[in-house]
Amino acid sequence: MSTFNYEKRTLARVPAFLIRVTLLVVALIALFIAITNSAIYKRNKIAFSPWIFLSVGLVFFSVYVIIPIFQSISYSFTRWDGLYDINGVWTGEWIGLHNYVVLWDDPKFWTSLWNNFLWLGLFMLAVPIGLALALFLNQTVRGIRIYKSLFFFPFVISQVVVGLIFAWAYNPEFGLLAEAWGIFFCEDKTNIMGNLTTVCSIDPPSILGDEDYATYGIIAAGLWPQIAYCMILYLTGLNNVAHDQIEAARLDNAKGWNMLRFIIWPQLQPATFIAVVVTVVGALRSFDMVATMTQGGPFGSTNVLSYYMFDQAVGEGVGRYGYGSSIATVLFAIMLVFISGFLYRMYQDEREGR
Repeated sequence: MSTFNYEKRTLARVPAFLIRVTLLVVALIALFIAITNSAIYKRNKIAFSPWIFLSVGLVFFSVYVIIPIFQSISYSFTRWDGLYDINGVWTGEWIGLHNYVVLWDDPKFWTSLWNNFLWLGLFMLAVPIGLALALFLNQTVRGIRIYKSLFFFPFVISQVVVGLIFAWAYNPEFGLLAEAWGIFFCEDKTNIMGNLTTVCSIDPPSILGDEDYATYGIIAAGLWPQIAYCMILYLTGLNNVAHDQIEAARLDNAKGWNMLRFIIWPQLQPATFIAVVVTVVGALRSFDMVATMTQGGPFGSTNVLSYYMFDQAVGEGVGRYGYGSSIATVLFAIMLVFISGFLYRMYQDEREGR
């Protein structure tokens, strides 16, 4: 009897979900009709029209982004295994700030936080390197489009594929690094059995197996596509540089560093702003590379906040949704600081532009 009731409740959830979605769609359509037929809308059609077009996107943004943010913050004050009971009742327990107290004494959390800031610092190298590549590729020589395509290639492939490529390259037995290492430190010798063996004076390093170097190896892998993205932004910005200013500067004998600093660089400020924003956000939300290459190892030395959050909620620490939510809240607070700074900078630029 209990099995029958369980199956009955399970099957009943699907039509219940469809009913809720249908009611939401009907409510949105009714609201749209009511607004467009109102006298206020007809008098202010131009002012209302942009918000009507944005309304659908704002609804979905609220449902899938804004509401989950507040749900995650609320779950961080609970002890919950992520499951509901057979009646659909939430099984969590309110514990206040206990998760944050545990977080404060968790060495893995501090390792993850330090790795995030390490990612942030080293990831910023993508901006000047991307600029240098863009300046190099911004030439009108034969075959330059082929070179641009080759440099652009890392950006279009998946982060998971990039992680797998670098994991193979770092392999100390058969990877690209091992092959290059063998040129300088290894030689082929014949053993007493007459078989050809490779003997190395210094063994090739196991980058992903060494807790001191694994994080740097993953960051190097992440920099590859990020540099390509920054290069694309700067190439776009260089196409919009005023050529008349460059010609005038050349007439004044400006060239090299002075040309870049005083003429080209100020016109690349919008591209630089976008490159820095995207790079900072990418460094703080780094997950794919860690999950693909090391899964947080060895010994948790490559954990970042996003992966540690995932690991505690559904990975090794499965069932600690409340604790994982507290990690997510800390990461959200860090990102909020940077994003607020960028938004304030954009607001200041808009005011100065007016």
